[in-house]
Amino acid sequence: MEEKTPLLELEDLHTYFYTDIGVAKSVDGVSYTAYKGETLGVVGESGCGKSVTALSVMGLIPRPPGRIVKGAIRFKGRDLTQLNAEEMRLMRGDAISMIFQEPMTSLNPVYTVGNQIIEALRVHSWDIPAKEARHRAIEMLQKVGISSPEKRIDEYPHAMSGGMRQRVCIAMSLICGPELLIADEPTTALDVTIQAQILELMNQLQEDLGMTVLLITHDLGVVAETCDQVVVMYAGKVVENADVHRLFENPGHPYTRALFNSLPDLGAAHHILPTIPGMVPSAYEFGTGCRFRDRCAYASPMCIEEPPLVEIEPGHRVACHHTDRLRADAPGG
Repeated sequence: MEEKTPLLELEDLHTYFYTDIGVAKSVDGVSYTAYKGETLGVVGESGCGKSVTALSVMGLIPRPPGRIVKGAIRFKGRDLTQLNAEEMRLMRGDAISMIFQEPMTSLNPVYTVGNQIIEALRVHSWDIPAKEARHRAIEMLQKVGISSPEKRIDEYPHAMSGGMRQRVCIAMSLICGPELLIADEPTTALDVTIQAQILELMNQLQEDLGMTVLLITHDLGVVAETCDQVVVMYAGKVVENADVHRLFENPGHPYTRALFNSLPDLGAAHHILPTIPGMVPSAYEFGTGCRFRDRCAYASPMCIEEPPLVEIEPGHRVACHHTDRLRADAPGG
């Protein structure tokens, strides 16, 4: 088997927000690795720390109130947490780029889409001639599937549909040829048909450009279709990490299993979906021990101790005291 090359490595990352009502431990000891040329999916409920982790990688945590208090973010072996603001600015948008959640608000309404794409290019290639910059922007618009790019380049965002705006955002993020693309819920607010087109486009561009993708989503269907590796987050921590086939075939954490059980079965009429009882704890009130224990059917007194993230089989890590019980209860277990 060919050895994979790590591109992005998070090690014990802690990102906290210091507010008037207390400290929100949004990311509280997260570790995972994204490998060169692969897609890593990060899944979990809203508020679990997925987006804050991505913003930490990009160096976009607002200070104050937030800051990285501990841990390392290594990109090609270089710790991004040790870079100064100018070094991080040169890295951002060039080697590492990001598609933000909401295409309707990611673009500036008073500039043409061409100006915004060209600006992203000229920040990192300031000496490029204007004519060449415009030509490259048109080429990128064509590559992301926008028809008549020679005309569209001079349009304003309001003249475009949500799907087209998202394609423009993808063009902006790829114009400098990044090695790592972070896509934060890239299909949110788009209808199902457009979602499929955007995901297909991203897959094709990844294949063409050979980049690594960090895909943040809550949609397990998207994960199954696009990802090589999966990280499951809950309440600021990683609870499971495995390759996509192993995770879907044999999840090792009760939270992961509960997420799968809540997926609708299209073949079962009038089927009542099981739900996960309780609520996700507030980032201000995580407490100690396993953070899922108040919602978990397998909880026991030992869960007051925080479970470490351990390898239960090659390439499959789980943070749970009761993985063996869970698997024994699984169909065919």
